[in-house]
Amino acid sequence: MVVHAVIALALVAALAFVLEGTGAAVGPLAGGTWAFLARAALVGLILTALPATLTGITERHHMYVNWHPSHRAKLVLSLLLLGLVVAEVAALAVADGATSLTSWLGLAVVVGNPVVCLGLSFYGLRITLGRQAIARTSYVPDGLRQPPVDVLASAAEHVADRARIVEVLEEHSP
Repeated sequence: MVVHAVIALALVAALAFVLEGTGAAVGPLAGGTWAFLARAALVGLILTALPATLTGITERHHMYVNWHPSHRAKLVLSLLLLGLVVAEVAALAVADGATSLTSWLGLAVVVGNPVVCLGLSFYGLRITLGRQAIARTSYVPDGLRQPPVDVLASAAEHVADRARIVEVLEEHSP
């Protein structure tokens, strides 16, 4: 579940960086708040991406025999994100004041991190949903089968059967 925090923090950092760079104010929230939020989100991103990457590697060995290309892509993107964010935090630590949105740092925070997170989401969903490609599912509705299947008719065959009651407490009885 920590991967959701990684994605959220990347988006928060990007938004706060843009708001800081443009000097936008939303009510009492102004430049200093956006600067703090952007930097805090980047540090939080490192702190959540590191365990997310490490647990992804260790859990992967429990579930799969070999590394599928989707797993390798996720590992490369995870390491890229970690390296990118560490470089961004290091650059912000030595920066004097606000940074430009058109600098490498601005592009990395506003475009780079979210794009890498988008790639991580793409491959994560491919792995999680058990599909290795974006294609139509093999599901065909019963009414479109040849010949069509009437689910109610097949269920009606069993209406007269007695209900099967399973006593949970008696299942373990010797």
